[in-house]
This record gives sequence, structure tokens and C-alpha cells, in this order.
Amino acid sequence: MEKIILTLWKPTQPNARQWRADLFDLRDALTAAGAKNLRVMLVDEAVAAASTQRITNSAVPLDGLLSLWLDSASQWPAIQALVAPKTRRLEAYLVVESEPYPEERQPRAAQYRVPVGERTPGMNQVALLHKPDRMSYEHWYDTWRNGHGPNAYPLQSIFGYRQNTVVRALTFGAPVLHAIVEENFPPEAIGNPQGFFAALGDPDKCAQRQQAMYESTSKFIDFQKIDCILTSEYQLSA
Repeated sequence: MEKIILTLWKPTQPNARQWRADLFDLRDALTAAGAKNLRVMLVDEAVAAASTQRITNSAVPLDGLLSLWLDSASQWPAIQALVAPKTRRLEAYLVVESEPYPEERQPRAAQYRVPVGERTPGMNQVALLHKPDRMSYEHWYDTWRNGHGPNAYPLQSIFGYRQNTVVRALTFGAPVLHAIVEENFPPEAIGNPQGFFAALGDPDKCAQRQQAMYESTSKFIDFQKIDCILTSEYQLSA
């Protein structure tokens, strides 16, 4: 099995609500084409309050993502043919997914499970990572995965954490990305730093954790290139 992440840009028409419905309508066709574990992540009205938490450096930041698994990436052309007509632009990346620290993730995630087809509570923060020029790939990868990774749960309120290492782009001319990170945050984190850093009612703890997170991420993130987008997540199939 191979995982593919598509970065999506909404057409001028229709509106965001209709675009979401159009993407959801692709579920059966995508499943028939071999896609499994379909998830759609969209910038929509449910995360509007998180707009100030975005970090964007791209001239035209993405509007959504589609995550899916295939038996083989060789099936990708059939997926592209279905999704491309519903977008203004799309790029696709073959990735290796890791869900580390299950002992932290599983207890937190249990309270946020919903049936397939329903919106996941809270928001999904998606970060598009580029290796800083100052670092070798090996040093960057180790700093991200083994240096920073263990800080994810202790310093934040996340209940889901997927580290996607980019293997290669599947669309010609796609911007270079080295990783795509997905983090699920609870509802109280939307537009609220104290909720984001698991420090509700404690501004000092929030500030301390925010500083610790910045110190950790600055060791491997180029903040002049990163896009960090807050989305709603919809699990469309298992």
C-alpha cells in the first residue's frame, strides 16, 4: 500500500460549501478506482476562527487536501482524472506515513472518534515542510523526527499526529516539499492559543509552551517557506 496526498486549490466557482460537496461526491468513484482510507481536509467555515493561526508563504496558499491509499502509486493517473476537474489546481505527492507515540495518541483520540462521513471534531493543522538549505537531509530528518517529534504531545493539545515524509512528486512541476505534517487539535484550540497548547486558563503555561515549541521547531523549519494551514477534516472511507 502507498499513501498519496493531493494539495488542492478551489475553482473560482462554485462556493466553498458546494466545492466540499463536489469533492465528497467523488468518494464512490475514487473507491472504485482503488482508493482507500479517503480523507478530505478543507479550509471552510468551521475553522474560520483559526485564520489568525495560519502561516503562509506561498503566493496562493492551498484550499484543501485529499489523502488516500492505493495498492500502488501506478494507479495514480485514474485518481488524477477524477479529481482534477473539481479543482483549479492540484499537486500530488507520494509519502511515507508515520503515526508515532501511540501511547499518547490513542487515549486522546478515543474521545474524538466519529462515524465515517462525519466531520472530525476540532481542526487539522497541515504543515508543508521544506528542508532548510543550511542542513543536510539526514540532519534535518533526524532533528524533525527524533529531536522535535517527542515534543508534539507534551506541548500541545493534539489528539492525532501523522508525519508524512515526501518520497517524490507525482505531478510535473510540483513545488518541492520534504514533508507534510498533519495534527488534529480539539475544538478549544480553534482561534485560542491556550486551547492549542493545552493550557486553558493558564496564560503563563501557554507562553512557556509556545516558546518551547518555537525553540524546537526553529531547529528544522524554514519559517520563510513554510505553509501552515488550519482545516476541517472529513473521513470519507475506511
